[in-house]
Amino acid sequence: MWIKREFRDYYKPKLRRELKRDPSPEEMDERFEEIYSQVNCVLLAGVLEGVAIYFYEIAKITKEELDGFRDRPEEYLFERFGGGNFKLNFYEGPSFIVCVNFKPKGEPKWLALLPEKVGSNPKPA
Repeated sequence: MWIKREFRDYYKPKLRRELKRDPSPEEMDERFEEIYSQVNCVLLAGVLEGVAIYFYEIAKITKEELDGFRDRPEEYLFERFGGGNFKLNFYEGPSFIVCVNFKPKGEPKWLALLPEKVGSNPKPA
């Protein structure tokens, strides 16, 4: 599962330090489930500003919502937000876990979700 693989660098070193040895696959799965049970996400979309890409928060995603699309994240993002350059930031409570990038092709549906400071004619990255 992609999400377990993405989280691994977050939880494996901590688990190894706690156990003072390499964790077993079962211990790794158990720790992943502990973390995943508390996960929340922030979705950011990339906007081209000059020669740089800036990412702006366009949605908060709960664990329950994530459960509904974790087997097909890019498809879900495209259906709900359209195309674009997205960063899905995962958190365990307030602690950052990992950022996963997605780039579904197509017209963006998310431009209206950008903050006002972006301006009236944003260019999706």
